[in-house]
Amino acid sequence: MNKASAGETSDEPIIQTVAEPMQQYLQKAALSRGPAAKKPAEQGISSAAAKVRAFRPTHRQPLAMLHILDDGCREQGEAIRIRDSRWTIGRDKGDTAIPFDGDISTRHAELRCQRQKGRFRWFLLDRKSTNGTFVRAFRASLSRESELILGGRRYLFQVPEPGAEATETEALQTQAYQAPSRTMLQQFVPRLIEVGVSSEQERVFSVAAKETWIGSDERCQAAIDDDPFISPKHARIYKDETGRWMIEDQKSLNGVWIRVKKFAMDKTTEFQLGQQRFRFQPGVNQDRTEN
Repeated sequence: MNKASAGETSDEPIIQTVAEPMQQYLQKAALSRGPAAKKPAEQGISSAAAKVRAFRPTHRQPLAMLHILDDGCREQGEAIRIRDSRWTIGRDKGDTAIPFDGDISTRHAELRCQRQKGRFRWFLLDRKSTNGTFVRAFRASLSRESELILGGRRYLFQVPEPGAEATETEALQTQAYQAPSRTMLQQFVPRLIEVGVSSEQERVFSVAAKETWIGSDERCQAAIDDDPFISPKHARIYKDETGRWMIEDQKSLNGVWIRVKKFAMDKTTEFQLGQQRFRFQPGVNQDRTEN
């Protein structure tokens, strides 16, 4: 799993990108085919020669690739080879400019390569942008106020603050019973709140203690039936064995995106700035050769 920042503490948010499950699947598939495949000796190749790897630079950062994805695509788009240790993306300033996207800040985000513990690592950093930097995740931990893109809308996952101690009133008087309002009850349970809309249009979904399904299917606890970019069963929110809140993509077409400030891109990563989506490879052909 990748961490959303360079820190190594257990409290840091965890984000597993969509590339990682595929990496794990390919590795298992390769192992399962192992016994049936011919051994190097049977092919007339020495075992020592079979372990030789293709050359990779060791004293400089690997050649990285940034793809500015075409609308509605995850593979096709403009490819830019990154040969610098820093690369800025913005609306009208930086190394890559997206001038027609008004949701992108002037200098929105930065790709930065740093050497840590003898190896080069690429990071995605938000440059205090107005609308944030989002990473596509297969599975991610949720903090007290995590911002998400689901379908064509944004949501805030909000966990209630620990309750303050009750204060004594100056005079206790018996009052007739009044049922608590729904707004009052919502203060005690986690919520998924739509953002970027007026208070009259704002939708609030309560998150169940066990799990909550999100999708266009009316059987989902958080049913969103008027968003054409939401899959029938798009994602689910649940608590893992450690009590941490998690969100997991359910093979949705348009994915689950979580807002980050700093994210280590050790694998191929998709991210979104404004309305523009990108794919970043920390090393050209790196993912292929690791398998």
